[in-house]
Amino acid sequence: MPNGHSLRVLLVGDYDDDPRLGSAKVVHKLREELHEAGHVCDALFKRDLGVSPRGRHARQLLSPALSARAIRRAERGGCYDVVDAASAEGLWYGAQKKLGMHRRTALICRSHGLEHLNYARMLDDSREGLLPKPWTRRLWYPLSRLSQVAAAARLADRLILLNENDREFALSRGWQPSERIDVVPHGVSTAFVADRPAESRRGAGLLFCGSWDHVKGVSYLVDAVARLADEGCQPPLTILGPGRPAHDVLACFREDTRRLITVTDRVCEGRVVDEYRRHDLLVFPSTYEGFGLVVVEAMSQGLPVVATTAGCASGLVRDGQTGLRVPARDAVALASSIRALMEAPDERRRLGDNGARAVAAMTWRETARRTVDVYRRALDVGRSS
Repeated sequence: MPNGHSLRVLLVGDYDDDPRLGSAKVVHKLREELHEAGHVCDALFKRDLGVSPRGRHARQLLSPALSARAIRRAERGGCYDVVDAASAEGLWYGAQKKLGMHRRTALICRSHGLEHLNYARMLDDSREGLLPKPWTRRLWYPLSRLSQVAAAARLADRLILLNENDREFALSRGWQPSERIDVVPHGVSTAFVADRPAESRRGAGLLFCGSWDHVKGVSYLVDAVARLADEGCQPPLTILGPGRPAHDVLACFREDTRRLITVTDRVCEGRVVDEYRRHDLLVFPSTYEGFGLVVVEAMSQGLPVVATTAGCASGLVRDGQTGLRVPARDAVALASSIRALMEAPDERRRLGDNGARAVAAMTWRETARRTVDVYRRALDVGRSS
């Protein structure tokens, strides 16, 4: 297929169509950039797959079948060159390909973060006493969901992952040979890289950006805030986009520290970038991330980062060079690093500038370009076989 030939692409994922949130945001950004490059790109979200079943366990079990049905409906408007399905959603479609159907279409299995590794994190949370995990759920999830994720990865023509840790895991399980696994990281909007001000208006303190959930390390953040207060260090903290009512978030903090906390609901991308530009430090205490886009976004705006090694932070946050790294589940280390940087504005500026340079090439345009390269390789192999 000539490199200049435009593609017809269908992106599929069983998640809500909300461009402010993780996986859906990726779809919106990719679709925007693919359209800009002259390709046709459609997307199927949860509502397109069907509103029923609503229960989480039943939904996980039936999602691949719902996706195959929705793809078949979408194909009535013409065949796609590529079906790019998230997680297990390509399982039934991949099985149909093995039976000789959809010969002209390449199937890409995309992971927004390997569910097997997130499941291991949930077991760790259970051992830490943060999350109950009865034996019924320990059996059901691997049988109903994780087995389907693995099968979909094996049936795909190529596998797109977000980081080298996920790639090594997929290789260790034998899901695909090395030459059919591609690591394609996410990026930031080109406009926000291009118009970054020379000097941002700082002074708003700490920023935590993400869902208020155990996977984000929130219990360790709460502990760190209490430790800082006991030491006389009391920077304000903004909780941005928690997906929970403000009173629920505030109730997690010790009463004498709540006056330091501002809870802001989910906002548009432009407002998020403004928050990156006015705060002094991003706190990223996650115990697991598929990617951790907030790290790249914050660094692109010169905001220094204190982070665990979850997701993309393992490669992007170089300790003492582009940010500070702390062990996961370690509130003492988290508090210590926060205090060290809040007391050193020149160091914050140095780390922020280094971080911005480190991620300068990580744009959604580059992500889309690399994604199209993966599509073309899958199509070339399919047409030559």
